[in-house]
This record gives sequence, structure tokens and C-alpha cells, in this order.
Amino acid sequence: MGKPALLSAIVVIGTVASLDEPAYAYVLLPVLGLFTHVFQRALQWVVLVSLVLGIVIHEYSGERVEDASPAVEACGFVESSQHKKSGMAVVIRTSQTLTGERLIGTRVRLTEKRDLPRYPMPGDSLCYEASFYPVMPPTVPGAFDTRGWLKSQGLAAYGKFVHWTVYNETWVPERSFYQFRKWIGSRFSEYLDPSETGLLLGLLAGDRSGIPDALRSDFQRSGLVHVLAISGFHVVLLAGMLMIFLKATGLPHRVVRILAIALLFLYIPVTGGSPAVRRAVLMFAVPQVGALFQRPANTLNSLGVALLFIVIPEPAVIWNPGFQLSVAATMGILMGGFWNPLKQLPEEIQKNKWWGRLQALVVEPTYVTLCATLSTSPFLIHHFKTLSPFAWLGNIVVVPAISMGMQAGLFALLSPLDLLREHFCYASRFFLRLASLLTRLLSDSSQASVTVGPFEPWVLLLCGFLIVVFPFFAKNRIARRFSLCCMLLFAAIFAYKGYGAVIKPSWKMTTIDVGQGDSHLITTPSGAHILVDAGDTKRQDSGKDIVVPYLHHIGVSSLDALIVTHADQDHFGGAYSIIKTFPVKELWITDCARIDEKENWQQIIVEAYRRGILVRDISRGILYKEKFFEIKVIHPDTKRCIDANTQSITFRARGLGHSALLTGDLTVQGEKEIMKTDSYLQSDVLKLGHHGSKTSSGRDFLKRVDPKLAIVSSGRKNRFRHPSKQVIQRLDSLGIPYLNTAEKGTIDIIFRSDTMLVNTMLR
Repeated sequence: MGKPALLSAIVVIGTVASLDEPAYAYVLLPVLGLFTHVFQRALQWVVLVSLVLGIVIHEYSGERVEDASPAVEACGFVESSQHKKSGMAVVIRTSQTLTGERLIGTRVRLTEKRDLPRYPMPGDSLCYEASFYPVMPPTVPGAFDTRGWLKSQGLAAYGKFVHWTVYNETWVPERSFYQFRKWIGSRFSEYLDPSETGLLLGLLAGDRSGIPDALRSDFQRSGLVHVLAISGFHVVLLAGMLMIFLKATGLPHRVVRILAIALLFLYIPVTGGSPAVRRAVLMFAVPQVGALFQRPANTLNSLGVALLFIVIPEPAVIWNPGFQLSVAATMGILMGGFWNPLKQLPEEIQKNKWWGRLQALVVEPTYVTLCATLSTSPFLIHHFKTLSPFAWLGNIVVVPAISMGMQAGLFALLSPLDLLREHFCYASRFFLRLASLLTRLLSDSSQASVTVGPFEPWVLLLCGFLIVVFPFFAKNRIARRFSLCCMLLFAAIFAYKGYGAVIKPSWKMTTIDVGQGDSHLITTPSGAHILVDAGDTKRQDSGKDIVVPYLHHIGVSSLDALIVTHADQDHFGGAYSIIKTFPVKELWITDCARIDEKENWQQIIVEAYRRGILVRDISRGILYKEKFFEIKVIHPDTKRCIDANTQSITFRARGLGHSALLTGDLTVQGEKEIMKTDSYLQSDVLKLGHHGSKTSSGRDFLKRVDPKLAIVSSGRKNRFRHPSKQVIQRLDSLGIPYLNTAEKGTIDIIFRSDTMLVNTMLR
């Protein structure tokens, strides 16, 4: 009859998707309808009941996320606790509030960073006072969405404890699971470094708080971050070892299967119960239950059962990226198993001994990785706008090392003798260090993460269906027609976009909101991308956390030039991360900046040379020119190296009848020098010098430039109180409107021959 459970799960997912994203339903539900009409009437009732349950639960369950006040006094119940690098993070379900906020029945996440002898534990009832962080919408496209994260976690707010008092302790299962995770960590910490203990604890128990940020970033860039999140790979490995142990005891096969299922279901809450773990355990349990009743289970049907058990109680999980990637990878591997080109090879090749070894070690893992990569690529492009070209290689060389490290760690965990535990820990250390080294080597390339997209969701959905039906291209007429239609449609879309860029040329300047710092992206009519400054690293690394995600989000695959106007931390701070993780062709600096002795600044220059990036010395008169567009450097004259702000690179970008003047941290003294040498400075847009400081943007300079719009790049509630009231008064007196990133977020200005369009992230 087919795979009814998988069909039911797909229709449930399609319906839930249509509730929140109507655009998905236009493509998804008609296609699903073609599949459903061939099944018998009994299955139709199963699907109908599943749909009704999914809609009802989706509408009437789940947390309501509301903005909390900055501070609140309340009482509640601790649901879970997790160790952090400094202190503890706890999730509390609020039972009552003492200050009138609407938090009753909601969940909040609070951190305690003080070194205390005791922290809140799962099952504790406590009263507390907490200071909540403001939840702001993202001010940079592609940046971390705090509100979306809170909603996905079912949280109403997050903040930190001011003080707390436990008034009752109750045992709950999570309390024992928390103690069990601590015990696992203690078994490793005697012989392993904290970073190795944290990695092993994350691999075996799902507690990733101890994994160093640098290592996590390496795994993410190399496309191997799935290794750190417990999913099918970990469950399959654990299930295999568990079955071997249980069979070695001599127990009957039925008892072995029942014990294995029970222990793996117990493993779900130990690891935190993520959707990927639940899916993997359920997929293991379904065929085992079928074997108990002598009913063989189909792997696709097992996947369908797992999806039904996960999606019906929690429909919103289908928007979780981890869930989507886990399911897509599993589906890709299963579909690849049904249509395996390796099985079509001549029989004499398949029987060859050397070919068998090569296939087991290289060809088969590469094929499985290819299937998983293709099936997950639409979701990776949609969520992250990136793909990792080295992921297939990483899965071949890194995953086996991780697997051996996990097995050694598991043996160490179960070893009754300290001597055995010590040696198994040392074995695990070797394999984990090997995996970390290989991952670092893969991620060290600026091409480790390649920008792909952005594409509309419906385009990615069609790509997904194309990947599914393409294996049947040669055998099925419908598959051939669908594939050809998709390819023609994609070709038409790309041709239309390319044609539009030619007949309606434009260029764009984006002021990226990096807080109290500067970063601007100029996109020329030919599609070249020039980044001017890279923000700071004091509160966060602007390059890694803001600029690079933004570049991926808008589809920038490489930077033609990175201009650092001068060697101040709030302008070059994020440059090191950008150079290290993103393709950059040229670095533009001044002679005076080159000899600046700041250690972190010199580190950027050294890294640029190491990666073969051309480092250009920029001074007055340098001209970058292309069709319809040019950049002319008007400052500094590097014959004299004085104050770094005064020596800021200042240039005028001009094209299609519009212009913009970018001034870095240019001071009034620098403005006077420019006015002496350049008679024509009029520009449509002026980026105010030094974040709107009173030492910049003199009245004479403003009158000479006469901009239609001034841009201020400053941080919210910055300690310098930028922009200065004096500068604002000058702008108002001259009738010059201005936009501030602290108020408007990221600012986009698009220049066309007939108009200038201004868009801001925050309205």
C-alpha cells in the first residue's frame, strides 16, 4: 500500500505550514494532493484526523511571548538548569508576580553569574527579583533575532537575577537528569582538559555549554555543526553499542530489544529532548517494535511515525531549523539508499576486493554525504544563505574521529576501574583533538562557507522537489516533465534578474548598524562590493556577529575591497574576523595606518598578507572607476602623519547622477584641508565624521557639501552622547535632515538615475 505514516506526516506538516506561511501552501499542498489520492479510504481518515488534531493543538497550545518590564519580582518553579561558562542559566515557570507584570504561566530564562555555593535546581520553588533585557527587533538583516529565539524556545523574557530565595524543594525527573549530566562530566574532568570534557559532554549528553566558542565556530564554518548536536548519528552509534552490550549478556532477543528501546527513550530527556533526538530514537524504536511482533518495518514508514509523534503535539517545531535539517538529511539518505548508482556498476567491479575497500572507506561515505547535502541544501540556503563545500570531506575524515572519541568516552564512562577509565579518556582525547585539528584546518579557508542565494521560499521548495524527483528522471515521464519545467523556470528567473540589472542600473550604500562604530557597504552598478570599516569588538565581534551574517543574508559572495579608514578600534575591530572567514580581494589602508603599532591592528595586516590579500596604500587622488560609477579619494595627504582621526580616509562615491561623501572620523582640521584642495564637494549624502562628534561636521564644511541627507553611525545610549547636540543644531539650522543608526537601525540608500530611495530597518 505504500508508506501511510510518512504520507500522513507530510500532509500534517503541509497543513501546519499553510497556516503560518500561505506562500508555502500554494506549492506544497497541491503536490501532496497528487500523492494522497492514490491511497485507500482508511488512510484518508487517518490523514483527516491528523490534520484536525494538528490545527487544534497549533491554535490553542504554546506559549504567548510578551515583552517583560525591565525588572520584576515574582515566584515560580524551576523547570531546568544548565551550567554556563560563568555561573548558571535556569528556566522558570512563573506562578505569581509581585509587581503586576503579565508573566503568570509563562516561562522565563534567567542567568546567575555570581560564584555561589548553591544555584537554583530543577524542582525548586523560589521567589526572585530579576532584571530583564529589552527585546529589540533585529537592526541588521540576517542578524540574530532575539524575539524569534524567545518564541522558538517558548520563553516570555530573558534576563539576570538580582536576588533569589528557594522556599521549597521538590524532586522532578529533570533534577536527576541534571545530576546525571554533572556525574558524567566529573567522570571525564579528572583526566581531560575543560574544553575536551565540554566537547565529550556535548557529544554524549547534549550539554554544549562547555564547548569553546572558537571550536564551535570551526565546526559551523566547515559544515559539521550537526556533529555537535545530538541527532541520528549519535543515536545510531549509541544504539549499536547498546545492542552489542545487551546481546553479550545472553538475554533473549525480545528482552534485548525491549531494554534497548526503554534505555533510548530514557536517553531523550537526559540530552534535553531536542526534536532531532526524538526523531532518531523513534526511528530506531519503530523497526524494533515491528520485530517484536514479527512485522518488518519500512524505513520511510518509520520516519513518518516519528514525524507524527513529534509534529502533532508540537506543530510549531516544523519551523525549527534543526528539526528541518535533521528530517531533510534523513530523508535524503533514505532516498539515496533506494536509488543507489553504485549498485548499477558491473558485477565484476562490485566483486573486486580493492574496489570493495575503496567503496567502504571513501565512495560510500561520499555518496551518503552527497545525498544528505543535497537534501538539506534548500533549508541551509533559506536559513543561513550559505553552503559548506568542504562538508563532504569533513564527514569522511572528521566524523570517524568523532565516532572513535565518543566510543572511547562511553567506555570510560562505564569503566569500573580508574585505570581503565584513565586510558579510555586518553584515547578519547587523542581522537577528539584529531577531529578538532582537522575541523580547524577545513574551516581556516575563507571559502569554507560560501554564500548561496538569497532565493524566494517557493524557489527553494521547487528545488527541493526537483532533488527528490531527479533520480527518476530517466524512468518516469512525469519526473522528466517536472524537472524540465523547473529548469526552464529557474533559467527565466535568473535571466529576468540579470536583464533588470542591465536596463535599470543602480548602486547602493548601506550603513550597517554595528553600534558605536562604523561600517558601510557600497555596491556598484556592476555588482562589486566595497566594505568601508568593520565596527568594533568590545561588546561583540561586529565582523563575525553582524557584518558577515549580513553579507551572507543579502547574497554577497566576496568583497572586492575592504577599506579601513584609520586604525581606531571601532573602525577596524571586526576586520580580522572578516578577513579570516570571508573572501576579501583587497585591503585599503593609509601609509600612516600601516605604521600604527597597535597589536590587534598589526594582526590584521599580517593575516591579510598571509592569505594573499593585496594591501593597497590609499592617499588623495586615488581613483576607482567603472561604468556609471567611480570612487575618488580626497583625503588624506600622507606626507604628514598626524592625528589618526584627522588622517581618516575620505572619499566621494559618485554614479548615475548621485553622490555620497564618507568621512570616517574626519575632524574639523581635516575638513579644512579638504576644502582648500577640493572646490566641488556637493553630495547627496554625507556620512558625518566621528559619529556626529562636535569635533567634526563644521558649519562651513556642511554648507560646502550641502547634502540632502546626513547619516550618523552611533550606538544606543553611548557614553560619548553621540551625536552631539551642537552638530544636530547645525544640521537643523541648515535644513539638513539626518538619520541615526541608533534610532533607525541599518540604513539602505539606493541610487538610480531618476531617484534616491532610502530604507531603514526600524521604521
